[in-house]
Amino acid sequence: MTMNTDPSFATAWAALATVKDPCLVAAGFALSIVDLGLVRGLAIEDGRINVEITFTEPGCPFTHRVVVDVEAALEAAGFGSVAIQPVWDTIWTEESLSPQARREFTTARTCMAGSLTRRPAPRPT
Repeated sequence: MTMNTDPSFATAWAALATVKDPCLVAAGFALSIVDLGLVRGLAIEDGRINVEITFTEPGCPFTHRVVVDVEAALEAAGFGSVAIQPVWDTIWTEESLSPQARREFTTARTCMAGSLTRRPAPRPT
């Protein structure tokens, strides 16, 4: 996705960067939908902002929460007319992560792997 240098685009991206993924917040990550690469398109025409977003999984139970949070963040940033279009034909993968998000995921996985203790398998009786 190309970045537009118009100040209103910068404002929109900054607002979107405040929207956190609820599942990851519950898991202890404060990553935004921008960090995760969920924003697939952004257009501003005649005072209306159109946002295309995807989700980390098609069955995400928090899809509605993300949409509501995107609308609220953009409205708070001064965008009066917000349209959100879910993108279902592009599957999200970790390739979409920002460098910061990639570091956080790698660190978390390393910590989890280090904290796992192997126990011997139970013996049949």
